[in-house]
Amino acid sequence: MTIAAIVARNLTRGSVGRQWMAIRDMDIAAEIIGVNPLKAKLTAFAVSSFFVGISGALFFAVYLGAVEVGSAFGIQKSFLVLFMIIIGGLGSIFGSFAGAAFLVLLPVLLKAIGVDLLGWPTDIVAHIQLVVVGGLIILFLVAEPHGLAQLWRVAKEKLRLWPFPH
Repeated sequence: MTIAAIVARNLTRGSVGRQWMAIRDMDIAAEIIGVNPLKAKLTAFAVSSFFVGISGALFFAVYLGAVEVGSAFGIQKSFLVLFMIIIGGLGSIFGSFAGAAFLVLLPVLLKAIGVDLLGWPTDIVAHIQLVVVGGLIILFLVAEPHGLAQLWRVAKEKLRLWPFPH
């Protein structure tokens, strides 16, 4: 999957990626500067479909071990993927990875704190996890729509300028 991330990162840094970003920001202005909107939208759709196909194949092959589409990928998995993207950051490659890591590690952390440390029942910890994830989604949608990726960028910039902020 890291090869796919490297390819996606290089695609977004090139001229094709700049066309996609121009179309995303304002398609009329992009057309005025010479971007063909039909071609840019079709290539964005084709490339994103390719990456979604690769991700789905890897999900079924590596994570599940077999292809059982009906029972393996329900509405809960769909929402989990959506929540990963929202929390990680909309429109960011790093954000997708950060959101996935966060939502995979959050239940482990809550279980370690709630069940092992505090001695709470596992069903209460599971419900607390749902409340925490819901609250984080609302927080990120309202306060920081670019998610963890933007927080990471800001933290890196502040650390880079740390001793002398001016």
